[in-house]
Amino acid sequence: MTTATATPAPVTLPKALANEPWGLWATVLFVIATLVTSVLTFGVAGLVMVMVPAALGMLALLSLIVFG
Repeated sequence: MTTATATPAPVTLPKALANEPWGLWATVLFVIATLVTSVLTFGVAGLVMVMVPAALGMLALLSLIVFG
């Protein structure tokens, strides 16, 4: 009795997923999660306290996505 050992083909992502800017999407998700956490913790005052830096950060990220 003989057995053949075949090496499995490597898994490759589709080209569209391979070119996706995953770092930017992770940063956008982090900013949104920070906003939600601040609202749940501090209420509307926390949202106001976090919203100005978050808005500036989102503007910077959108600029990177559009022009980058």
